[in-house]
Amino acid sequence: MRPLLFNAFLLLFSGMLSAQQTYEVRIFTRDAETKKPVPFVSLQIENGPGGTSDIEGIWRIELPYGPITINSSALGYESDPLRETISANRQLLLELRPTAATLETVTVTTDDASERQLRPLMGVERLTLKELAVLPVALGEVDVFRGLQTISGVNSAGEVSNGISVRGGTIDQNLVLLDGAPIFTPTHLFGLFSVFTPDAVGGVDLYRGNIPARFGGRLSSVVDVQTRNPTSDNLKLSGGLGLISSRVTVETPVTKDKRLKVLAAGRAGFNDFIFGLVERLKNTQSNFVDGTVKLRYTANENNIVTLSGFYSKDFYAIDLLNNFAGIAATSNQYDYHTLNGTLDWLKVINDKLSLSSRLVSSDHQPNILFPQEEEDRKIRYGSRIQYRSLQNSLDYRLGGGHQFTGGFQLIHYKLNPGFLEPNGSESLLAQQLDQEQALESSLFLADEWTVTDKLRLSLGVRYTKFDQLGPGSVRTYPAGEELAEGTLEDVTQAGSGVMNSYDGLEPRLGLSYQLLPSTNVKASFAMTRQYLQNIYNATTPLPTSRWKVSDNNIRPQRAQIVSAGIYQLINGGAYEFSLEGYYRKIDDLLEYKPGADFFLTPRVETDVLQGEGRAYGIELSMKETKGLVTSQVNYSYARVQNRVQGSTFNTRINRGEWYNGYFDQPHTLSASISAKDGPANTFNLNFTLQTNRPYTAPNGYVISNDLSVPLFLERNNDRLPVYHRLDFSWRIHNPKLKKRRWTGDWIFTVYNLYGRKNIFNTYYVPVTTRPSTGVVNTNPLQSFELTIFGAPIASLTYSFNFE
Repeated sequence: MRPLLFNAFLLLFSGMLSAQQTYEVRIFTRDAETKKPVPFVSLQIENGPGGTSDIEGIWRIELPYGPITINSSALGYESDPLRETISANRQLLLELRPTAATLETVTVTTDDASERQLRPLMGVERLTLKELAVLPVALGEVDVFRGLQTISGVNSAGEVSNGISVRGGTIDQNLVLLDGAPIFTPTHLFGLFSVFTPDAVGGVDLYRGNIPARFGGRLSSVVDVQTRNPTSDNLKLSGGLGLISSRVTVETPVTKDKRLKVLAAGRAGFNDFIFGLVERLKNTQSNFVDGTVKLRYTANENNIVTLSGFYSKDFYAIDLLNNFAGIAATSNQYDYHTLNGTLDWLKVINDKLSLSSRLVSSDHQPNILFPQEEEDRKIRYGSRIQYRSLQNSLDYRLGGGHQFTGGFQLIHYKLNPGFLEPNGSESLLAQQLDQEQALESSLFLADEWTVTDKLRLSLGVRYTKFDQLGPGSVRTYPAGEELAEGTLEDVTQAGSGVMNSYDGLEPRLGLSYQLLPSTNVKASFAMTRQYLQNIYNATTPLPTSRWKVSDNNIRPQRAQIVSAGIYQLINGGAYEFSLEGYYRKIDDLLEYKPGADFFLTPRVETDVLQGEGRAYGIELSMKETKGLVTSQVNYSYARVQNRVQGSTFNTRINRGEWYNGYFDQPHTLSASISAKDGPANTFNLNFTLQTNRPYTAPNGYVISNDLSVPLFLERNNDRLPVYHRLDFSWRIHNPKLKKRRWTGDWIFTVYNLYGRKNIFNTYYVPVTTRPSTGVVNTNPLQSFELTIFGAPIASLTYSFNFE
């Protein structure tokens, strides 16, 4: 009996010693497909400590004896929990699968909370796949832009807008890319939602702070959309049927060895019947199509080639306006399309070095058609933008915590600013503006450096040389005088070659310091230049708005932005808190003269002005990310002001004083809550409240030929009423909860749940008839307020997947 008791005592004692002893554990995070290290993976021991793998994909930690479960989170990856028993020093391998292999719909991705807190990047946000898929949107369409507008600092110009405004910037100050190819008109259906085929989108990165050095050419932000890679070894079919559009996606291997795979997705919308339900819109027409095709060839584990193509076409007709730029017509018909192509080659040289090459082509052709009454002809006004790009970049993971990226980019622009085809109309002459060409050559270098466990730096620089190319006209005006027809000094004709040049360095800096295990502070600085301008004199540019390269009279816009913020995770990441502040200064900001008309204007510089701008604000975000009920609240205080100080009355705006910019919306609050009722039902509510945008109200009126004409002396001197809206969605996933090859989801949404009549714009016209109300009113002007969606809009969509 004594030996048995003694042995039991020794076993118990040794167990106690083992429980008190710790062991050195190294966890290696690797890509499950390429076997390459995945750096900056957020790792969490259940009921224990957490951390992040270093630049080489390694996390070192001391753990006590016993079983552990390790959970992970990383940009673009997913993995199952890793379960092990620690009884000695161990090396553990954690493999992460690329998320693109499992995406079923649109995803907006950047960093998760842990990675965002540690990396020296600012102004980068994330919407998860599930969040965006159930987000209530107008008419039931899943949409990237609508999802981005739930983020602090990202707004639209109103219900109908041709893009987004980021931190008060104008719409054309955003670089919108699809697989590296620019999208010049990124919306369908009067701007209600974006052109990206939903089932083909694999990820969207939004940069609005220290933009990475590999990007350039815009002042406010970069929206980098990537189509998802075809990865299925079997035929997969998915799609959906909805009120506004229907879509279908096919994914399948092409060759027997399954090295070549294809993804093809298309969407079409024919919406004329919807407008027929509204009397004043019964003659409005609208239809669109978009499609994405991507081929991916894996030659071997070190060489991958992808070829992607994108096509988008829109047509809509409005009979509310029958006169445009002096051309009378029965309606205005907008017809525009985009055709893009991208060829990528990824060469993995070794586990630390890889080379990427990309060829891009983009062709955008917008048109306005003017049908003539009692004649079978249409007058056509059109333009064209052709974009070609070559980019090479080298990624190198170096010891000492350095991750280098460097390369070059060449961009060629060819613009047809505008032409008019009378098509037999005897009252008009054919016109053709001079074509424009430019070459943008850039070198970039960046290093993300882990200096210590607490300090990380992002150091980058981009050098760009911009050359306006001939042939073309060089117009010269006296220095310091107004650019006008009467002051034109000389016109010379330049042949092929460089007509005008600009160049400069654009530094990009970022810093992240870990104050506490769950608290980081950051700061950043970025400089950007914009050489391609979208010139328009409306609240939001039309698809046919004029694009213009910088020349000797229109200088490139330049911006500098400084940001700082604090980030905190609470209760193991269940709650996230962030506070950011920023200040952006803009030089050579592009504005337009009062009464400017850019329609077929050969000397566009005589109708534009250049001044300065400033934007500043504070953005607060709070999220609850775990549990059956999740929520998010974002608030931003943001101001945008411009100033144009010319030497004459015609070259000054608002007496040369600071005035509100077009997207000056000081207060914006968005709140959302999502609740799950079992595995099938998800309910979402999303609330938006914001100060509405400024507009220009008349200061008085003048009488001309017995007609009262509004007199506008100040710009953006009034503001539309406060905007607010509540949206609802209910998603039913696979109602019968059976795992089978065909699964379907029903999505019911109500946009503008309580029917708020938000004002989109205010118009002033002369009073034609005055009701007999007994009220004396001598003002000959009458205002009209335009509301786009003044009632709840319900929709039902069915989505399916087959594999």
